[in-house]
Amino acid sequence: MRIINTRSCVGILALAVATSLFSTAYADPGGKGDPGVFNPNLDALTITNSISDVTGYVGGFICPDGTPTSDPMDPCGAAILYPITGPVYATMVNPSTGETMGAVQERGAVDATAVFDVSFFGLTGDWGILPATLPWTMQDFSMEIGGSTFAMIEDMPLTGRAFPGLGPVDPLGSLRMAGCAGVAETSGMGRYGGKVGSLCLNGTFTFDQAFNGKGVSNCTIVLHDPLQ
Repeated sequence: MRIINTRSCVGILALAVATSLFSTAYADPGGKGDPGVFNPNLDALTITNSISDVTGYVGGFICPDGTPTSDPMDPCGAAILYPITGPVYATMVNPSTGETMGAVQERGAVDATAVFDVSFFGLTGDWGILPATLPWTMQDFSMEIGGSTFAMIEDMPLTGRAFPGLGPVDPLGSLRMAGCAGVAETSGMGRYGGKVGSLCLNGTFTFDQAFNGKGVSNCTIVLHDPLQ
């Protein structure tokens, strides 16, 4: 008598269905001629999605005019300088739902310095006494993806917000954060050499009592070739 492993059969069937879905979605990456792929975006746009896995720490404090200070309570209205670094990965998306399933390969790295309002220190205590949103931005930013290097455009800085009003994302006390900026590819190299566009991130960050942090950023960059 031949014994059939039904669990293996179900697994093989699920894999076949998933493979069929992905092959349909990616058979024609440009969306030219495959009725299974629909892309309403302009042909001029290049869209890339990634996940960054970063760590950070308090790197100092700065006044609004750019003057460094050692006092977070400086009457100038000091903000926290918060360097972050980490690898950048490509994402895999479920074609039937659009949900991000995870990271599939390392594409580059991010090296940046976030600027947080000093009220962020309240995240180590009772979130209930904090404003529903907290402002933040970036002082420096560099992201390398596919051999191309992106920097934020000077007069298009990141406008970011953290959302303590939504409560912790998980039992670790992870904070939801988001923000957008204008970016330009500065090296002229790699897959996206010379392109410009917008970068938007939507991720989470977890701070310990010393305000060291670990975060994940789901990032979308939409690019085009600048018109001369």
